[in-house]
Amino acid sequence: MAQGLYHEEFARAGKRGGLQVWRIEKLELVPVPESAYGDFYVGDAYLVLHTTQASRGFTYRLHFWLGKECTQDESTAAAIFTVQMDDYLGGKPVQNRELQGYESTDFVGYFRGGLKYKAGGVASGFNHVLTNDLTAQRLLHVKGRRVVRATEVPLSWDSFNKGDCFIIDLGAEIYQWCGSSCNKYERLKASQVATGIRDNERKGRSQLIVVEEGSEPSELIQVLGKKPELRDGEDDDDIKADITNRKMAKLYMVSDASGSMKVSLVAEENPFSMAMLLSEECFILDHGAAKQIFVWKGKDANPQERKAAMKTAEEFLEQMNYSTNTQIQVLPEGGETPIFKQFFKDWRDRDQSDGFGKVYVTEKVAHIKQIPFDASKLHSSPQMAAQHHMVDDGSGKVEIWRVENNGRVEIDPKSYGEFYGGDCYIILYTYPRGQIIYTWQGANATRDELTTSAFLTVQLDRSLGGQAVQIRVSQGKEPVHLLSLFKDKPLIIYKNGTSKKEGQAPAPPTRLFQVRRNLASITRIMEVDVDANSLNSNDVFVLKLRQNNGYIWIGKGATQEEEKGAEYVASILKCKTAAIQEGEEPEEFWNSLGGKKEYQTSPLLESQAEDHPPRLYGCSNKTGRFIIEEVPGEFTQDDLAEDDVMLLDTWEQIFIWIGKDANEVEKAESLKSAKIYLETDPSGRDKRTPIVIIKQGHEPPTFTGWFLGWDSGRW
Repeated sequence: MAQGLYHEEFARAGKRGGLQVWRIEKLELVPVPESAYGDFYVGDAYLVLHTTQASRGFTYRLHFWLGKECTQDESTAAAIFTVQMDDYLGGKPVQNRELQGYESTDFVGYFRGGLKYKAGGVASGFNHVLTNDLTAQRLLHVKGRRVVRATEVPLSWDSFNKGDCFIIDLGAEIYQWCGSSCNKYERLKASQVATGIRDNERKGRSQLIVVEEGSEPSELIQVLGKKPELRDGEDDDDIKADITNRKMAKLYMVSDASGSMKVSLVAEENPFSMAMLLSEECFILDHGAAKQIFVWKGKDANPQERKAAMKTAEEFLEQMNYSTNTQIQVLPEGGETPIFKQFFKDWRDRDQSDGFGKVYVTEKVAHIKQIPFDASKLHSSPQMAAQHHMVDDGSGKVEIWRVENNGRVEIDPKSYGEFYGGDCYIILYTYPRGQIIYTWQGANATRDELTTSAFLTVQLDRSLGGQAVQIRVSQGKEPVHLLSLFKDKPLIIYKNGTSKKEGQAPAPPTRLFQVRRNLASITRIMEVDVDANSLNSNDVFVLKLRQNNGYIWIGKGATQEEEKGAEYVASILKCKTAAIQEGEEPEEFWNSLGGKKEYQTSPLLESQAEDHPPRLYGCSNKTGRFIIEEVPGEFTQDDLAEDDVMLLDTWEQIFIWIGKDANEVEKAESLKSAKIYLETDPSGRDKRTPIVIIKQGHEPPTFTGWFLGWDSGRW
């Protein structure tokens, strides 16, 4: 590569993991000192490169940021440097255009202390932070709960309002002023910004003073003058994402062969099929309803088209009359982000094996190191407990009731671990740290039973003091911990029927059961359709025939535990079986299944944590519509706002965390919110994903393990 063609700063770019920031100064690229990361002059343009060490070398996220007052020349220079740096790094980076006030979640996540917008820019002689400048005089307006933005505003009482926090930076003293109607969560975020100024800009030499509205010291009155009556806070709920927009997207093919951009519609609605993306072309995934568009660059597309991708996106925004604040992400083929992949129903990475059923992806926000399962370490490793959904080893007390119209009916402990698809069950698990109520809902249960099961769960929780963890479980989606409650017996789920005395119908003469072991070595047995399509090379199957004889079919990828599980279900069914290996089936076996057909033969995915990192959201229904706002970057316990309902999506299950100060409407709406969240997932997510409701102060390790350094004594 001819170095002379590239800016000398490129040689330092992306050499190791972490963040690098440059500012455009007189059309040159100038590195910003690390102490000033997160500070942006509104009159300037910046390049931000985030490098991650991956198993196959580095991956890059390249952003160019444009301040509201930056000149056309500077924004053009930033765009050109972005294209050149992308080229220098081999076309690997994912590129994002970031506009002040409308930054992507990824971008905001790099700056844990929030974003500070400073007045002026390079043209007006403003330079990045004079460290230890004790003569500063400026006012910062702090806004936002998940995403914190501190914007420099005129140093005057006219800039203040009662609903927000402000930072008056006088150099030697930094005052954090809290409006009378701001909440404690906003105070916490403002104090993080103020502490950042003291520690990064003043190297700890300034004094930090917190001031309540109405108790301003004379030093502040000297600077700001006599205090007038202040206006109330501003409601900015309208700028948050409305969840109903998550689903609508369209796919276009873009070509520039004739010198002018031609856009042709490929698919009217998502989820799309991966086959629609052709390596020779560039595509635009239009998610304009949610103020976001993606440009996908095929690896064999015309090089000019690939380089002009960002420009193409800007032209597309104009053509569609979309807001200029719409976020743009440019992706190279093979470097797609999880948030892009979620729009495709059949996305498979080149090195990814087929999963059981569909595999979907959401935006990557945190890298989770996989921890192998070991029951003896559950108490000391909340991370393992969380990844494997295990609060303990299942040795606590178990009580099970069947749901009937007139209430809960206890079932015989001898039949624990045998569930019928026409029933609902309530399972109460008591262990030293508290109680868990599982509400298991059969696939063929009546609507009345489903409603009654929810009502009886709430009633049981109330009778236990309202602190139990509640988990709704749909048939076939049983969490690992529930499976562990039946000691050495695997859970058996009968496809239809009921265990109610009066409702039992005779079982069909020919039945097929699938036996599968999960990553925590716990086996589950499920009755499936009597059809060759139901087979899977990863598992063991029991085929029961008319005369109480049958077969145990052992797939090529099956385990010994699965074979043992098959023998157990055969004994429960009182069925004499012969074991056969996959590929050595007698004619009778295929005839009983309606003839030989294709079935699943690919190896199972061991883990989906790469594609499904956990995501945390704040939920609010205060404006009468369901608002969901993502917590950017690696989240911590500090991000759980006590006056909110939070939603933690770990893909296998969804947690609803209810803060102690959340309002009654939000509490009542929380389960509905989780269902809306699942229904509007762009990937067409499984609606039966378990939903776990937990209250602040009663968090199980399956929840706390997703938070680094959880402090159980905090609340």
